[in-house]
Amino acid sequence: MNNLENRIKSYLISNSKKVKINSKDIKKGDVFFALKGSNSHGNKYIGKALSNGAKYVVTDRKSNRSLNNNILKVKNIFDYLQNVATKKRNHFKGVVIAITGSIGKTSIKEFLNFFLSSEGIISASIKSYNNFLGVLISLINMDKDSKFSIFEVGTSNFNEIKKLSSLILPHQVIISNIYPTHLQNFLTTRNIAIEKSDLINPKYNPNIQSVILPNSNEDEVYLKKIAKKYSIKSIITFGKQDKNGYSIEKIENINNFLSNITYKTPTRKIKFKTSTSFKHQILNMLVVVIVYDYNLLNINNFLDKTNNIPFIEGRGLFYKTNINNKEVILIDESYNASPASMNTCIEYFNNFEIKQDQRKIIILGEMLELGKMSKQFHKDIVFKTIDASVDMIIFCGVVYKQILNELSFKSQRIFHTNNEVKILNFLNDNILKNDIILVKSSNLSRVNKLVKLLLRNKKEK
Repeated sequence: MNNLENRIKSYLISNSKKVKINSKDIKKGDVFFALKGSNSHGNKYIGKALSNGAKYVVTDRKSNRSLNNNILKVKNIFDYLQNVATKKRNHFKGVVIAITGSIGKTSIKEFLNFFLSSEGIISASIKSYNNFLGVLISLINMDKDSKFSIFEVGTSNFNEIKKLSSLILPHQVIISNIYPTHLQNFLTTRNIAIEKSDLINPKYNPNIQSVILPNSNEDEVYLKKIAKKYSIKSIITFGKQDKNGYSIEKIENINNFLSNITYKTPTRKIKFKTSTSFKHQILNMLVVVIVYDYNLLNINNFLDKTNNIPFIEGRGLFYKTNINNKEVILIDESYNASPASMNTCIEYFNNFEIKQDQRKIIILGEMLELGKMSKQFHKDIVFKTIDASVDMIIFCGVVYKQILNELSFKSQRIFHTNNEVKILNFLNDNILKNDIILVKSSNLSRVNKLVKLLLRNKKEK
């Protein structure tokens, strides 16, 4: 191992938040990893990274800046990242929490990061860094002095979780839920449950001490059987069917942004006011309460922050923006779409209170990777949306078009297109001041691109 390689490894292990893979994100003292992208190699941006203040550069290709003493060429950049990540994890002495599940992973991670910050230094993966590369970066970027380090773990195919599990080696695992997602590869929700269970399998994760599990469907209950088989020390359950674990006893909506909540725990009831009426966010906060209880933290620190919970980009964030010189409110749920999250959003918007001069407009993109059941899932969403109390419905995608044609359903409040520009033109022609628009879609859909167009004129969050 050469001297430069030693210096970079030591630097990354001793410091936090230094790994960057986008030259635009580089700040003074960062380490730029020049990765191969879909269109070009990161070597193209080494100059930009250095001018932005990069302390070191790591690449797996020859660079025309080879005379620079701070550029390290390695044989395999992913092997190098994994080596550093493993060493960093071995040095970390705090509590490691990993979150997986079909939906809600990022939201729970952000909630834990927000609430646990009252307890000391917290490290958490950024954005949705939940695949192999994202986990490697998150491991290297964690603060070695953190009390808790929180990771998000995702998968879209078999045998991915065990690899991430053996890297992160979490002490505490949270499985948010098991719902139909990525069925194109997994085929069944039972297969999803089995794949997620590798995060608590001692074969891959000998550090496992506790697991927090939902219990709202058969696949989630099956996870509890697996946890028992693995003899996990602490198995904690939550959900509306839970008699002995944690559950939401009561939600009293005060308005769109305020609710009185009552949680039932194994030992007591917790009552508080919170700055949301979105049920899935309230359920996410219940998971935070479980983490507080398990780690013997002061619940008052949690209660002190419930009136200021964070909204997350692409997951329910509110914006004021202008469409054709008319100010409207945009609720951005454009990052993720599954049958369960679609249903939750439609129910939320159905109950959303509006003023007399306001209309509700919902824009729905296609749900991706649902396999053979895709058409039926979309058909269920069409019926649910039509029954909802909304003034205008805009469907985007080929599957929706097939369903609407088969149903021969025509209504002046329903519009369909396969193009985000056509939706924008439609809004320009039909929007009224103070309209409220909820957009729900998958990250890679045309509707997600529409949100980017709509937010060009945003005023505030």
